[in-house]
Amino acid sequence: MQKLRTAFVFLMLFASWSCTEEENTPILVSTEDILFVGGDKLRVSGRLLTNREVFADEHGFVFSTDASFSSPILLSLGEKKEPGRFIGEKNGFKIGQTYFVKAFAEVDGQRLEGQAVELKTLSPSIARFSPTYSSAGNELVIEGKNFPEGTQVFFGSQQAQVLKNVFESKITVKIPPATGQVVVPIKLLIQGKEYTIPTSFEYQAGKYAKVADFPGNLRIYDNTFFSNSSGFHVGLGKIKLGDNYAGFQRFNPATGTWSEVSFPGNRRRFAFATTNYLGGGALEPSRDQFVYDRSLWKINGSTFERLGDLPFNSREALAVEWEGKLLLFGGLDGAGFLVRSYDPQSRSWSNKQNAPVSLSRNGAAFVWNARVMVLASNGQVWEYQPTSDTWQIVTTYPGNKGQGFPIAEVIGKKAYLGLYRATQELWELNLETLTWKVKNQIIGFPQSINSGHFQFNGSIYFLRAPEESVSGSLTMELFKFDPDAI
Repeated sequence: MQKLRTAFVFLMLFASWSCTEEENTPILVSTEDILFVGGDKLRVSGRLLTNREVFADEHGFVFSTDASFSSPILLSLGEKKEPGRFIGEKNGFKIGQTYFVKAFAEVDGQRLEGQAVELKTLSPSIARFSPTYSSAGNELVIEGKNFPEGTQVFFGSQQAQVLKNVFESKITVKIPPATGQVVVPIKLLIQGKEYTIPTSFEYQAGKYAKVADFPGNLRIYDNTFFSNSSGFHVGLGKIKLGDNYAGFQRFNPATGTWSEVSFPGNRRRFAFATTNYLGGGALEPSRDQFVYDRSLWKINGSTFERLGDLPFNSREALAVEWEGKLLLFGGLDGAGFLVRSYDPQSRSWSNKQNAPVSLSRNGAAFVWNARVMVLASNGQVWEYQPTSDTWQIVTTYPGNKGQGFPIAEVIGKKAYLGLYRATQELWELNLETLTWKVKNQIIGFPQSINSGHFQFNGSIYFLRAPEESVSGSLTMELFKFDPDAI
């Protein structure tokens, strides 16, 4: 019994001592961790330390630009009903600025504060943006770090609409309309400070303007065209719902006027032409068989001198001139792979190595820096070396190939390819880097076919005819294209 009485007394004394110890346990506040530092956003943690049951009327953090907290910035988290960790997040800070932070809690009318911790907000950094080439209205994404809310984005002087800012690291904007400049810097305005991205943005360019209708409101198909110092000549071919066209119409780009040019040869379709030569083609079919015209003509301005006959039939062949010689690529009626060369000195033709792909007016050909380039119907761009009589593929047309009959024109180091039948798509090929850029779409009736093209004073002209199946009074339209305007 005595042992039980002693044990009871000991337990009472221990309980009394434990209660006294809990009441005397201090209540502490600790500024614990810096969880996140951004450009204008901070996330920190604190802790209310005690083994007592406590109630904090208020707790949170204070920030300041100086260690004395003379101008505190309060982040209140409200009441806290138990000890433990608490986290606070606040934005609106200045970028690249040193701050001090400490946790606090108000318990029983007493304000408890943790230790002050020094930190520094981060400055923005820009990693990349994409796309680097696009048109107004499309989206563009800027990637980097520490882009605070309220970041403004400018394309040159034009402010872009910010669509979203994800984790201060990825800003999506809507590309604003261009103001006349094709290449513009992208600038970020953050808290009054300007950040310019080293790489500029390039607007998708190319401006079209209608300059004339074809004379007589006519629409001709399967025609021939060429351009020289006398002007742009387009003719022969077949009149819609009519006979073959007898001659040519000549357009003077300096005056914007048309004039009629007679042709002494037969009316024909599908003939080839270059600056100095015209030949081949076919007359009206007879019982589904073409009657070919083999005559070859030398072009002198707007006059024609007959040279003789071709030793072969030719329909829808591609033709270019290279170092004074006429090169003829492919054609229909089994000639697709044939390559022929005409020497004006000897007035003779010679056969060259066959082309690696079948060629016809479903493709295009041009010469640049004495290099002969051929666009095949499958979109492959080949270089033909007449000296070595060899072929090599150099690139592939990336756009819509439509239904054939594309254009090819060269200005400087750039070739302009596309505008296939029933398409409005034109691409620019840098002939030095072999890189492609899509240009703005041509205006006018979309279901059209190219009837001719030429370049003059840095602009390209396109004559477009509505598809033959299109009824109504639509006529052939001549457009001027400035590749670098918007």
